[in-house]
Amino acid sequence: MAKKVLVLVIEDEPDVAETMKMLLEREGYQVEYTLDPRKGLELADKVDVVLLDIMMPVMSGREVLAQMKKRKIKTPVIVVSAVGMPLEVERELQSKYPGVGFLSKTFMHTDLAKEVRKKIGK
Repeated sequence: MAKKVLVLVIEDEPDVAETMKMLLEREGYQVEYTLDPRKGLELADKVDVVLLDIMMPVMSGREVLAQMKKRKIKTPVIVVSAVGMPLEVERELQSKYPGVGFLSKTFMHTDLAKEVRKKIGK
């Protein structure tokens, strides 16, 4: 039997994190989440995909991305934003972190699973 894909959700809103966990588990993924981006950063190289909120207290998603790059963590990342990412922000992040994906928190269930599948190549 194939190993389940492990997805890490780094999200400071518990309800949003729980919803993403439930939706992805329904699709057959193994999901962990943390409300603390610093802990998420420590776990980022131990998972298959990271779903990363961009606006968080303590440490922003941008800071997490910068630290992942500095530490040479190659785990695929999907940035999740409450307001949808303005095109210039997406371009800026993509230029600094090639391959990063984007998803609005107003996502549909199928969009969430589709973005994860794209990152893991399935």
